[in-house]
Amino acid sequence: MLYKLQSSTVVLLLMFVSLGCGSQPNVVSVSGVVLLDGQPLVGASINTQPIATSDGANPGSGSFGKTDAEGRYTLEVVDPPMPGAFIGEHRVTITQSDEVEYRPTDEMVVPTGPPWPNRYGDGSLRLTVPPEGTTTADFELTLEEK
Repeated sequence: MLYKLQSSTVVLLLMFVSLGCGSQPNVVSVSGVVLLDGQPLVGASINTQPIATSDGANPGSGSFGKTDAEGRYTLEVVDPPMPGAFIGEHRVTITQSDEVEYRPTDEMVVPTGPPWPNRYGDGSLRLTVPPEGTTTADFELTLEEK
């Protein structure tokens, strides 16, 4: 009886270890740079959503990142939370918070600067995440439509 209990415990442990303790083998590291008119875009939010393949299988959760002072970002999966993005084709949205000017009373905030182009927030941008991951998931954006 003790032998059977130990055998089943070992089998369960091997099952958990082979699953990688919850890691996702189809999630890889993704980072890049976002430029706006050739300059680093600071404080932009990057959101990706995997696109389902023709078989209709759920491709996984989306990922997000935020650009730093050099326009660099690193993606993180939303659910379950972990660094990276799911392998495959993604829809991408890039949004920039409005620059704001604070009035002396701090009671009113007035947006300044040019409006953010809708074409970067409509999901028409694409990113292909390769099986080996990437450090060059770069986006070169312009305020003027070409």
